Amino acid sequence: MATSLKDNKKCFYKYINGKRKGKANLCSLLDKGVNLLTADEEKAEMFNAFFASVFSGKTTFPQDNCPLGLVDGIREQNGPPVIQEEAVRELLRHLDVHKSMGPDGVHPRVMRELADELVKLLSIIYQQSWLTGEVPDDWKLASVTPIHKKGWEGGSQ
Repeated sequence: MATSLKDNKKCFYKYINGKRKGKANLCSLLDKGVNLLTADEEKAEMFNAFFASVFSGKTTFPQDNCPLGLVDGIREQNGPPVIQEEAVRELLRHLDVHKSMGPDGVHPRVMRELADELVKLLSIIYQQSWLTGEVPDDWKLASVTPIHKKGWEGGSQ
């Protein structure tokens, strides 16, 4: 296990988590009104309100911030960029297969192995997303886990 730690971190963390006594539940939290929240649903609502307050709805992504080669460098002035299929294919082929799957339930290994079959459809989706400034609703789903960093655990800050 020690020799494969660098290449297979998942195995290491599986071992460590198996040795832990159990999962620690999220402690009680204080909301802004100094009310103690103990119910999981109340805590989830408080975190949802906090994350929503720090999220900015519209974000512009200039071409300079894109991964190299993702968009076509040759385009009309002020015209929309063109998402390059080959760049999408390369990004899919370099997915880390040791990462866990997202909320869609699709493992990165599946995405990497099916890169040639998925590239055309994903390029179309990315292009539409770029042109409309919107992403598919399913892409907005996430499992967010708040992690206590420092200070008193009862506060939400």
